[in-house]
Amino acid sequence: MAVIAYISYFDIEAITNLKVLLNQITKRVLFMLKPSIALGTAGLLLVLTACSGTGTPDAGKEAGGTPTQPEKKEPVTLYFYNVGDNFNPEGYFEEKFGKAIKEKFPHITPVLIPTTTGALDKQIATNQSIDVIFGSVGLVYNSIFLNEMQYDIEPLVKKYKTDLSRFEPQALEMIRQMSGGKLYALPFDTAASVIYYNKNLFDKFGVAYPKDGMTWDELYNMSVKLTRNEGGVQYYGFTISPNHYFLRNQLSLNFVDPQTLQVSLTNDNVKSLMDNIARFYQIPGFNPDKTKMDSLTKMFFKDQVSAMWTPVAGLHVEDALAPLNWDIVSYPKMNGFGPQPYPVFMFLNVGSKYKDDAYQVMDFLSSETFLTEKAKAATFIPSLSSANISNVFGQDAPLYKGRNVAAIPLKNMAKPSPQSKYYSAATAQLTNALRGILYEGKDLNTALRDAEEAVKKTIEADKNK
Repeated sequence: MAVIAYISYFDIEAITNLKVLLNQITKRVLFMLKPSIALGTAGLLLVLTACSGTGTPDAGKEAGGTPTQPEKKEPVTLYFYNVGDNFNPEGYFEEKFGKAIKEKFPHITPVLIPTTTGALDKQIATNQSIDVIFGSVGLVYNSIFLNEMQYDIEPLVKKYKTDLSRFEPQALEMIRQMSGGKLYALPFDTAASVIYYNKNLFDKFGVAYPKDGMTWDELYNMSVKLTRNEGGVQYYGFTISPNHYFLRNQLSLNFVDPQTLQVSLTNDNVKSLMDNIARFYQIPGFNPDKTKMDSLTKMFFKDQVSAMWTPVAGLHVEDALAPLNWDIVSYPKMNGFGPQPYPVFMFLNVGSKYKDDAYQVMDFLSSETFLTEKAKAATFIPSLSSANISNVFGQDAPLYKGRNVAAIPLKNMAKPSPQSKYYSAATAQLTNALRGILYEGKDLNTALRDAEEAVKKTIEADKNK
């Protein structure tokens, strides 16, 4: 009777809450009542617990049937920066990233810092908060690493159980090499491995369209037929960024050894790479001044005087492609291989105040769920190993309907060159060597020897700092 009377004294709804029973009844009843009665009370508690709905469809509800509210997290603003400038167009970041991030993480407000506000060193000088940094393999050494913003995310990978096997193995290998065996970033997307071509120019000059699996020799012979002056207008067969040609070289050459820092730019393999690209700019009528990347893009899209063009990175050319009569084919093979991967990575800034939140966003943005949708829309080429990407790529993108989209997802890629701090410095000097051959009349051996010496001086200057 005493137990029943005591229990009836309390709010009957609170009895259904196990915590309240333990706090209010156990502490007081077991203290106040005799042991024999206490045993009866314990039995009553078991009955009440069994009847309280634990493990039933009503679990997770407060008394009275009201759904339990999820734990409310403190609002967080995360700042994103892309070392490249392809996120800059108004509304691009919000449309491609922001909406999805806010839907997945309601407490997070993502904000893009445009590159128009300055490079990373300027952002640091102005104390701008940065949490996640996007950077392509060719740019990160001279931006993120130069400013010592990298952070080892391996503990967070383990904490949040990120499945690293989902990533394209060679991209993961590249960032491991760049991180000295650690893991400073997650792969995100990768550059297109294709040639875009203008059908109208092929039709104009009666040349058959290019096909997947071409060799460089076949591409060169085709370019010779398309490089001509017609009606006072100079047309060009093929344009490409020389620097990215060397960065993605299909021979996987070790330009600067990561361990010894030995520079190797004068060997026969490098000479064959240089000869291969130089001949395209030496076709009669080809103006060597057109080797700057801004000119190459303008030549293909605006002036429409370039019959074939290889993009530097990504597929962010939708508006430019719309007016053209175009299609795509795979990158030409060399020794049976396509180009090396050219991934964009997501880095967690060492100075981020919200590393866990930022990492969880990185994990989400590099997930197969998120990136598959982007592949369907032909927004990104995900740096994932999933075969499903090839099957769905471009299916929701009207611009790519009827195009040779099978050429876009990377296949048969060359093994990555050993990555070192000076790899991009070497490719930049090889580009200068090409300019020396084209503009200054340097012979091949002299141009390469000058390039090698320039890289050695860069390394020596760094040592003396």
